Amino acid sequence: MLQWSREELSERSGVHYITLCNFELGHCTLKPGSARLLRLTFITSGVMLIDDDDSGGPGICLAMPVT
Repeated sequence: MLQWSREELSERSGVHYITLCNFELGHCTLKPGSARLLRLTFITSGVMLIDDDDSGGPGICLAMPVT
């Protein structure tokens, strides 16, 4: 959605690149601090995180154009 590489996400969020790789591959779960950093990074970049509710389940969308 944001067209970021793992390297860029790591740099923007402060979450180690290897942690992101291992999480994507299903080799580990994220520590709460890392999950918070990623969530904050996405939200401040215009990604809306939609909770699992009566509207059809969890999801994401862009809240504002990415510049």
